[in-house]
Amino acid sequence: MKYPKLFEKGRIADLEIKNRMAMVALAMGVADKDQSIGKDFTAYLMERAKGGVGLMFLENTRVDDVHGVAAPCQASVARDDLIPSLKAAVDKIHAQGVVIFTQLHHPGRETFTYLNGNEPLWSSSNKPCGVCQQPTHEMTTAEVEEVIQKFIQGAVRSQKAGFDGVELHAAHGYLISQFLSPYTNQRTDRFGGSFEGRFEFIKEIIQGIQKACGKDYPISVRLTVDELLAPNGVKTYLTLTDGVRIAQELEKQGIAVLNVSNGIYESFNALSEPITYPQGCRTDLIRTIRNAVKLPIIAVNMVKEPWFAEQMLKDGLVDFVGLGRALVADPEWPRKAFEGREDEINRCISCNFCFETLVSDTIPGKGPVKCAVNARAAREALYPDFQKNGAGRTVLIAGAGVAGLEAARVLALRGFAPVILEKEHQVGGQINIANKPPLKDKINWIVDWELKQLALLGVAIKTGVEVTAEYLEKEAPYAIILATGAVPTRPQNIPGINGANVFTVDEVLNGSRDLQNRRIALIGTGSTGLEVAEYLAEKGNALTLVEMQDSIGKGVYVQHYLDAMDKLKGYEIQNLPSHRLKEIRPTQVVVTNLLTQTDETYDTDAVVLALGVHSVNELETAARRVTERVWVVGDAKAPGRIESAIRSAFEAAYNLPVD
Repeated sequence: MKYPKLFEKGRIADLEIKNRMAMVALAMGVADKDQSIGKDFTAYLMERAKGGVGLMFLENTRVDDVHGVAAPCQASVARDDLIPSLKAAVDKIHAQGVVIFTQLHHPGRETFTYLNGNEPLWSSSNKPCGVCQQPTHEMTTAEVEEVIQKFIQGAVRSQKAGFDGVELHAAHGYLISQFLSPYTNQRTDRFGGSFEGRFEFIKEIIQGIQKACGKDYPISVRLTVDELLAPNGVKTYLTLTDGVRIAQELEKQGIAVLNVSNGIYESFNALSEPITYPQGCRTDLIRTIRNAVKLPIIAVNMVKEPWFAEQMLKDGLVDFVGLGRALVADPEWPRKAFEGREDEINRCISCNFCFETLVSDTIPGKGPVKCAVNARAAREALYPDFQKNGAGRTVLIAGAGVAGLEAARVLALRGFAPVILEKEHQVGGQINIANKPPLKDKINWIVDWELKQLALLGVAIKTGVEVTAEYLEKEAPYAIILATGAVPTRPQNIPGINGANVFTVDEVLNGSRDLQNRRIALIGTGSTGLEVAEYLAEKGNALTLVEMQDSIGKGVYVQHYLDAMDKLKGYEIQNLPSHRLKEIRPTQVVVTNLLTQTDETYDTDAVVLALGVHSVNELETAARRVTERVWVVGDAKAPGRIESAIRSAFEAAYNLPVD
């Protein structure tokens, strides 16, 4: 076996785990609106249980439906009426030989008042979360005792539902974490004032669960062992030294396993690392805790590939490898590793679109989390097994970017005969641009996976072939999917826009224009603009960032913004928010200050345009003359991101009707 450590049996208390892979809890928004485990959540869980994982943790599960709500469609153990649906799911998971724990959760200050009766959020102290920025209430001693009982009752209900154990969510700045940290706990009663006082909250929860459920009922604690707030200028916070002491005290309390994590919302990139972070970025922190206790250790560590998970186990770093986003992207990750098919794993690229949609969609109640590389994630019940009814019908796909590749993959699974034509001599489309900024090489994994799947399905790609109206009429396919992408925007109303010193992002990143050690005006600071700024800064260029919005990077998802701005700190950069490009000259740019309505001139050697893209879709009319079954997908439909390209292609191919 290629990964013997991964598939070695493990133990937590008296539980035997069939392998060393643990699906850690992630909020997905797939519970029913009454917080029960319905068909959507069951389908999500079962796909991962069948995928071969040994240990699962249910998502952050409510213990308090009044003051502890993190999202509308969130699992709950706060009521007896929820036990039957929980038990039904547990029984199905047990039938797959998988051990499952609930994760008992209370968000404290890290949620929103509109989800919690429009009242101030309950927390250890009245200090609001720097991210959520909601009114916050310091719980009275009686209220603290009330919530302790809710955690205990949640454990009792979990045990009645058949869960093998419970996990206390004491990480990421949620309520238990808030009590443990000197940053968020300024109490003067027995639940604050000293290390022992801050530890009292979780101590009483643990002891209460042990009394109510029995000391042999396993308790896991997911613990932030370092809040990593020093870069924010915070002087007093929970440090790794504190984390070691907490872990040792938890061991004394008789917990069964420690699930090591780090960070809170205010150090968010530390707890949900973006694409630029490497596998193993938490190794030193985990090792410190590993050496301090004898408890079994679970930890996530940006693990994307089986070889790295195996190495963590060989090194004695952990007893169980925590997999989170990796199993959202590919629920069969463990099975493929077991069968030596690691090159077939749809690897998570750490784009954090899942967390972005948690905030934009799931918490406001608009729908489940979305995964950029797996359109079925959290929608397994909506998209069950593919109907194999294509009967060899030919579907012509124009374009071999990620949208075209994904459409072909799904069509082949359905039994169609997809034909992919690409006018360039390289497949991948915009991925060949997006992979050029520093530390963005994981993005190549999307194309690698799609090509592997198409090879297994016997789908060929013809490059260097441009689809024309005449070609469509000659071939007369059953259906046509147009995945012809988009091209950079170059507004023609700006004098000098076509000058020899003006380049698009594509021209810079594809290597056709090598800009080094120059003065460059970069126009536009959306996500692409910030990425190309990193690329240009690394090449020794002095940058002037011109942005019409009132701040640089406005509208960019916060994690990508923080990651990019942190990397740009050490370079020579002049920021010009609230400025609009007016004119480009051979050695200057003229911009209008939108606050003063005056023009300003800056010396520059080159101008790079990061003004977005516009769709290329010149074939639709001709295609519709050939067949009524025409779908436009990806950027050809509407400029967007990787997720929208893959999702639109998946949906078109999945729903393609047959006569």
